[in-house]
Amino acid sequence: MDFLKPLYDEELNSEGDVEIVGSVFARSRILGELEPQTYTLSFSEWVEERKANLIQKADEILALYDNKNRFEQLKKSLKAGAAMPFVGAGFSVPSGYPGWTAFLYQICEESHVPKEELDNLLKVGEYEQAAQALHNDLGAALFNENLEGVFSSDKEIFGAVHYLPHLFPTTTVITTNYDRLLERVFKGVEQGFDVVKYGNSLNEVVRLMTNGSRMLLKLHGECDQIADRVLLKAEYEGAYADGATASNFFSRVLFAKSILFVGCSLCADRTVANMISLVEKYKAETLPRHYAFLELKADDDRVARKKGLAAANIFPIWYPEGEHDESIEALFVKLMED
Repeated sequence: MDFLKPLYDEELNSEGDVEIVGSVFARSRILGELEPQTYTLSFSEWVEERKANLIQKADEILALYDNKNRFEQLKKSLKAGAAMPFVGAGFSVPSGYPGWTAFLYQICEESHVPKEELDNLLKVGEYEQAAQALHNDLGAALFNENLEGVFSSDKEIFGAVHYLPHLFPTTTVITTNYDRLLERVFKGVEQGFDVVKYGNSLNEVVRLMTNGSRMLLKLHGECDQIADRVLLKAEYEGAYADGATASNFFSRVLFAKSILFVGCSLCADRTVANMISLVEKYKAETLPRHYAFLELKADDDRVARKKGLAAANIFPIWYPEGEHDESIEALFVKLMED
């Protein structure tokens, strides 16, 4: 758990630097360099105390609604190697990457698209059309340069994303994110992914999954590769049409393992719509159940949302609004318990 050391150091340094004969030193540096064994022991004790606090937080979350039984079923699937994560933009935000809505507003400020037009499109969930409007206004070159400039940067990694290689060391990871955060996280803990697939090559995925390859599936491509990208309205329609690459992918992978959605809002989402159509076609009882860690907002109709997700065979584990980072980490630590 070395990724926790910056947080531990931050806590050590919270009482301020130490000045010695006009030179200033961080407390973590003094302890780490002069008493490395003490530093290591103190860090281990801090990790255990933090773990206990997070498990307590997870227990509080699991006591809400009908979370607990659902979580236990997810944990069984994970232990059996029958679960894989679907990672959304919420896992990249702690590291400084903007969420998709924030990115659209960011480039809107540099365009002639009125903010009110973007507001109206996003209010009704027309994210693809919003991206298309900005692309049409800025032109392909400027729009693509903005996308690549924001999502290709290697930012310092923060947040619960660090736990993914420990929870899913040998399985397939799915994402719709355009950044390269997952590649960097897994390379730092394991040996990285054996295979990265996206775009038109998704048709090969099911065969590779049976070979035991550690794969990253980037459903919507890379920020700097336009040919396999799924971002604009026309690109979505091409990828998710009946018989198209993304549609075929879901029809195959849905029979493989349970999926855990993390960092995904699952609102007005092509993924959910595609899964609903497949559940209607193949029937829920023939498919694995899928799960999602979801923030329950104050204005959400929880039961209505749960019914809507169940149509896609997705079952939510709710956590309180405004507690995203701590709640996800707590649930991950609880999954790693035992």
